Amino acid sequence: MGNKIMKSQAEFEQEYQRKQEQKPSVLALNLLIKKKGRVSTEYQFLTPPIGKGQYSEIRKVINKKTGIMRAVKIVQKNANEKEEERVTSEVNILEKLDHPNILKINEYYSDDRFHYIITDYYSGGELFSKIQERRTFSETQAARIIRQLLYALNYCHLHGIAHREIRPENIMLERSSEFASAILIDFGMCQKISHKMHSSVNHPYYQAPEIQQKKYNEQIDIWAIGIITYILLCGYPPFGGESNRKIIDNVLKKPLIFEEQDWNKYSNESKEFVKKILIKDPSQRITIEQALNDPWIVKNFELQVSDGQLKRVLTNLVNYNSQSKLQEATLKLIVLYLASREELSELREIFTYIDSKNDGYIDVEELQTAMLKIFDFETTERQTNKICGEDETLSYSQFLAQAIDKQAILQKSKIETAFKLIDRNASGNINVEELCEAFKCNLAGNDQWIEIMNEVDANHDGALSLVEFTNMMKKLIQS
Repeated sequence: MGNKIMKSQAEFEQEYQRKQEQKPSVLALNLLIKKKGRVSTEYQFLTPPIGKGQYSEIRKVINKKTGIMRAVKIVQKNANEKEEERVTSEVNILEKLDHPNILKINEYYSDDRFHYIITDYYSGGELFSKIQERRTFSETQAARIIRQLLYALNYCHLHGIAHREIRPENIMLERSSEFASAILIDFGMCQKISHKMHSSVNHPYYQAPEIQQKKYNEQIDIWAIGIITYILLCGYPPFGGESNRKIIDNVLKKPLIFEEQDWNKYSNESKEFVKKILIKDPSQRITIEQALNDPWIVKNFELQVSDGQLKRVLTNLVNYNSQSKLQEATLKLIVLYLASREELSELREIFTYIDSKNDGYIDVEELQTAMLKIFDFETTERQTNKICGEDETLSYSQFLAQAIDKQAILQKSKIETAFKLIDRNASGNINVEELCEAFKCNLAGNDQWIEIMNEVDANHDGALSLVEFTNMMKKLIQS
């Protein structure tokens, strides 16, 4: 993946603060839909539940308009005050996160009795189940999973968020294939890194020693990654015990041991990686950024991106030419809500490949490095600033929308389904109010909405018909 250009934590924090302070675009990038009322009017529930908690359950559902399968987490209201706080926290955090290895929230519903959090569905199931099924993994398989988790956690930490519940039950596999992507879920116990953290979190198997001191920081997440790495390779945790108290005692006092009969087939690099993480003093433990660049991870995680793949995706970026804000936002809606994960799999790999700094964004420098492999210097210089825009970066979802094959994604059926999603009252026309509801934004008044509508309202009747909407989207293919 080339040489990494390292930044200090302070530099990263300054850069992210700058992004946070920038004025939001007219049509917000986040398309989370929040509704009150019965979720069953728009989703068909499948049985039985695929997961259960004390106050919640998870079910598979199918969107009646799109036919796409999702997962819904159903949480009882008013059953437990802390659980209510967790729901609110999880929705608020997931709404802001945009990363290929982090759970994507699509919709949030609430009625008198329940909260409903609708997310992508991952058919591979929990990593925990896969560990029970397989017991051990090859070094390549383990390193791929761990690298993706580190990538997701680095993004979280740079955004000032500590996950605090890193364990196999909170890691999903995108599908059942051998090298499926790992997805980090369950953000209900997240905490801002700037806050003092002292509460007991996670299962004792994955608790860092400093949690017992009631004073810790985000380094507890990297400790949990070390525990998971150990389990993936040998099939059991390094600090076991017949009770939670005994497990905690072993975490605090027991030395890290690699039993010869279980570890003789694994490389010294794998053991060194685990040793660097499972250091009981958090100040001596390696950071996530160091772990991402560890020889064992780098050796076992090499994305195979051909020049042909890279050229095709970069050409789509170069040729992307949105003619209106509504066109841009609708394309993003189609990509995020209607495209299958299979349709996006190549783009996810290439995004990760280009993001050599592992911060979950593609900046001008990274894009230039990728483009110079395909295009000449003059074309690269001219196009990179145009592609990255005023922010000088591409977020993950921006990259997907701009880099996807428009001819393939803008099928008639997907355009019509997008129209139905925006046309909430099923009148056959989209009005200004429906645009405002579909695309959450910070507009000062109706004048700006009317201006956006007028950009594409061919007959100037104050509404968009399906024909006008389709013509607007087809221009992305023709341009």
